[in-house]
Amino acid sequence: MVAIAVVGVSAGTADAGVQFDAGWTQTDDPQPNATTVRHEDPDSVTRSGNTSALERRLSVAVTDRLAESARRIEAGEYDTAQRLLADGYDERVTRYMEVYRTVVTTDLERVERRETLLIETAALQTRYAERLSEYRRVAAEYESARQSDDRERAQRRARELSNISSDLRRIEQSLTPRYRAIAETTHGSVTTADNVVSATTTETAQRTAKRVRETYTSTEVSAEASANGSFAEPVRITGRLTAEDNDPPSGNVSFRVNGRHVTTTVDRDGTFDMLYRPVTAPEGPARVSVSYAPGDAALYLPSRTEASTAITQSTPAVSIDDASSRGRVGSSVTAGGRVTVENTPVSNTSVTLRIDGRRLAETRTEGDGTYRFDTRLPANVSAGNRTLSVSVGSTGTALTPVTEDSELTVEETPTQLTLSAVRSGGAVDVSGRLVTDTEAGVSGREVDVSLDGDQRATVRTADDGSFQTSVELSNATNASDAVSVQAAFDGSGTNLGSATVDASLTPPGQGISPGDTRPLTLVLVAGLVAVAAGAVVVYRNRRESGSARDSLVDAVQPTALDPGVVAAPVTTDVDGSESDPDSTSGSGRTEEDS
Repeated sequence: MVAIAVVGVSAGTADAGVQFDAGWTQTDDPQPNATTVRHEDPDSVTRSGNTSALERRLSVAVTDRLAESARRIEAGEYDTAQRLLADGYDERVTRYMEVYRTVVTTDLERVERRETLLIETAALQTRYAERLSEYRRVAAEYESARQSDDRERAQRRARELSNISSDLRRIEQSLTPRYRAIAETTHGSVTTADNVVSATTTETAQRTAKRVRETYTSTEVSAEASANGSFAEPVRITGRLTAEDNDPPSGNVSFRVNGRHVTTTVDRDGTFDMLYRPVTAPEGPARVSVSYAPGDAALYLPSRTEASTAITQSTPAVSIDDASSRGRVGSSVTAGGRVTVENTPVSNTSVTLRIDGRRLAETRTEGDGTYRFDTRLPANVSAGNRTLSVSVGSTGTALTPVTEDSELTVEETPTQLTLSAVRSGGAVDVSGRLVTDTEAGVSGREVDVSLDGDQRATVRTADDGSFQTSVELSNATNASDAVSVQAAFDGSGTNLGSATVDASLTPPGQGISPGDTRPLTLVLVAGLVAVAAGAVVVYRNRRESGSARDSLVDAVQPTALDPGVVAAPVTTDVDGSESDPDSTSGSGRTEEDS
């Protein structure tokens, strides 16, 4: 017999990126096409004791399809490679996941991550085969144009080949970590697929580079820079751009100087004169990179040189024209303004938004020097009057660091805790949710669980605010004793109030512990068979409905997962907390074009 207590209501949000599962390591490298898997009933397999062997065979059946598809890619059979991952692949994954859920884990989040990994890998590999098929078609047109001396058409096709080659590289970069995760977490081998994709991408890039060189005109750029300069007093760069056919680009021509886009006029003899305003370049002596950057429609290849100068600092001015004055967890925090140096706009420079010195967001200025923030207030900012600041520049660079401040009043957000406690044998299984007063789930917060006033466990809330743990009863507690269960959240240091909820578990047949005369919820649970069926339904629904992690979930009464009678004292009202990891982005250290 078990006793169960359920308290309160639950709701929440989830916002989690795709994660690769862990738990299995590869133990062998099966030969391709070595496994033919017959569908077996997981329940009958469990009774026969062959679950591990079946799980192994099913995982190999899935990875064998990826490997065989890669071999067809290597052979240039791109349509067949795609069909191998379309016809029957999903069914193999489904059978594998059914057994995986039975043999390895009942954690539905882990099951979903594993399935997502396998499905996404197949989709990316299919896309890779599609783009290779397109590459072959365009390459044939390129060769035809070359043979007919149609240079313009050949150049267009060469540009297409270059774009497809870049796309293949991006797909390879997405596939590589997924292949690695599959190798580390299943019994199958994806070495063949990984090797084929890597080698094919490299070979395609080499063929593309050769075709581009055959079609486009080589250029050479030379340049000199003034002895020193700054943003306020820009570096003057003069030079010459020449071409292999003695007909260099002229008119408005694009260059990149230390990564920053500069457009200037190139005379018919190839000479040019332009100004460079450094932003993130280090202060002091510098070698400035000067690159000719032809556009997609140009008939020339890029070229590059360097020039020596010395960078001195300028002091920027940053304004906050409008900014949020009040906010609470999850609400929008806005700020906008402009960055200038002596009334000259500073474009494409990094601007950082902070609250009390903690970085909240980062953006870059537009061409006119303006910037705009619209982000969410996290939970880890304490309630009260706070300083909202915007800063630009960096120590030791062309722009000295400057900060402008504004005031922001952060309001405290009430929260609630729900609690479900199940007493079975010598332990109490505890679960629940931490939500705000708008029923949004609070993630990443610590909830303390106590039995009879003694803190016994601390558990962190998941993305939707849920938590669960199992706490052993003390040796002094026996089957005839009532047990008081408490879950508590301390909102100190956040803009969320604290929350506490209590429940009382009584031995079977003795009713509810005295001392709480508020309304009780009585729940009857069907039994362990219903538990298993419920897990399958939840899993199926999650697969079919897709990810809903960015939306709020309606409040629902938590359900018990064990047979017994549920006694549920109603929770007291509480003030709570929600978490949102510090939103940070990498600070731009190079002068990149926006």
